[in-house]
Order: sequence, then structure tokens, then C-alpha cells
Amino acid sequence: MRQATGKTNRPQDGYGVSIQQSLDGHSFSLLGLESPAAGVVEVEAVTPRTMLVPCEVFEPAAAEALLAAAGIRPAAGERIVWSDPGAETVALMCVAGDAVRQVEGRLGDRVRYTSPLLRTPADTASAVWMCRQSGTLYIKVYREQTLRMAEALPAAGEADLLYVAERLQQAFALREYVLIAAGDDAKGLRRLLGKRFGKSLCE
Repeated sequence: MRQATGKTNRPQDGYGVSIQQSLDGHSFSLLGLESPAAGVVEVEAVTPRTMLVPCEVFEPAAAEALLAAAGIRPAAGERIVWSDPGAETVALMCVAGDAVRQVEGRLGDRVRYTSPLLRTPADTASAVWMCRQSGTLYIKVYREQTLRMAEALPAAGEADLLYVAERLQQAFALREYVLIAAGDDAKGLRRLLGKRFGKSLCE
């Protein structure tokens, strides 16, 4: 589990495109690219190959080194993209180069990448936010309004979720936290893991 500090902000609502990475690491689906609106278009990359860094340490030239320090290296054919570098926290993501070329070929410099890992739950007092989306589990742990951990992991099924919960329980006293379940089948996620926490709810 990687530790993280800093604040994150939920992307503004608006026109968006989704790049969803399948479990083999190479297949993507592009949603909503047929009729892009004018202005900036947010492209959400859904992939476990994601990390957050404070804006103070981010430079485009250092993106690969920052990912490598977290044990993430671009696979053959992948490109590194990042969210708004002017925000307090920047998401770095490894995305299939073909998908990036399709998006940027259609939208040009209007593209702004984002990640589910940049979302902020309503309750950040003592909370574990879990969002499963297209086989990727996004986790953020907050203690006293401070982000303590942020991580994206592959999670295809219940066994993966239970394994992640065991690891979290080794690192944090989950009974002192609220589980905030979000994303695909949030109710199922809450039913599966909620009893490990002091309280659980769906976003």
C-alpha cells in the first residue's frame, strides 16, 4: 500500500470521455467521443496503473521516474498521461498509446486527463473510500481530513476485494473508519466489506 499526502479535488462536471482498461492491459473502450462539445474535454483514464503526486514535485520530464519509484513502468505501446498540472494533486497514468492517439487526434489540445483517484468523498474525517470501476479498485484513506493513502489496484472479483481488505486491516484500525463504497455495485462492495469498519455507507 502506498502512502500519500495532500488534498484532492473532484473534477468539475462537464463533457467527458472514458478510457477503460481491460484486465489484459491493452484493450480500451472510448465512450462519448463521437460528438465532443466545445472547450476542454475531460478524459477519465480507468486503469490500475495510476498514482498521485503533489503538484510541487511534478514535472512532465519526471513523470516516468515518479511512476518507476512507485513500481509502475510503462509497458510496450503505453504512454504516460497526467491530469491538470496546476491542481494541488496530479494523477499520473499509463495508458495504451493507441487510445491516447485516438483521443488526441480527435480532440487535440482540448484534452484534459483525469482519474477516479482524484475524486474526494464528502466525509474525509476518518474514512476509507473505495470505488470499483471496470475491474480497477481505487482506494483513498483519510484520517482527520488528511489523505494518508491513495492507490489503484486490479480487482476483478470478490477474492481480490477481500485480499485488499486484509492488507488494509493490517495497516489501519478499520473499526475507527467509515467505509464509503462507490462505483460499480457499490452496494455489493459495502455488503462484502462493511462489517470490517465502524460504519459503512454508499456514495
